[in-house]
Amino acid sequence: MCGVKIKYAIFILLLLAALSSANAQEISFKDTVAAYNTDRLKINKTGMEVLGSWGIINIAGGGIGYFAAKQDEWKYFNEMNVLWGVVNTGIAAIGLGGVRKEMAKSMTYKQAYDRYVANKKLYLVNAGLDVLYIGAGVGLAAYSNSAKNNEPIYIGFGKSFVVQGVFLLLFDNVMFATHQSANSKWYRLMDEIRITNNGLGYSCTF
Repeated sequence: MCGVKIKYAIFILLLLAALSSANAQEISFKDTVAAYNTDRLKINKTGMEVLGSWGIINIAGGGIGYFAAKQDEWKYFNEMNVLWGVVNTGIAAIGLGGVRKEMAKSMTYKQAYDRYVANKKLYLVNAGLDVLYIGAGVGLAAYSNSAKNNEPIYIGFGKSFVVQGVFLLLFDNVMFATHQSANSKWYRLMDEIRITNNGLGYSCTF
């Protein structure tokens, strides 16, 4: 009789340990998704702060440069930089607002992963646009050689496009590379998830 009680006691202890382990694994999984998502948002926040700072620098520097410039070419260069600064600052403000909204949300693993993939795609697309900006700047500067009038505006705007395009190309590539550095972690996490007709299963490989 005593042996039976001991067996029951051992069984209950093993069951409680198993349940505790399963619960800890579930919490660990949720915490891991939340941690990866928080890292993603922190990267975006830092990026938007850098972009906003660049925008403010261009607004201030371009404004001063416009009034200080003695040549029309540099007036137009600084004028275009101010316009770029306004646009970049606006994008940064919207981006920071988006980060705050996402931080306040509770996301599922799929929503968090989809946002991670979408972020990488966005910066890749932007990098392609940046190349176009540089090309447009070079084209404008080259067109000034054959333009019959208003040559300074083409040279000034063209130089501004090149400067802004180079900065944004560097910015978007750094942002993509920073997100991409976490790709192996996300891949391992998503590889452990199995979706079946019966719902979601989570397996851990040791």
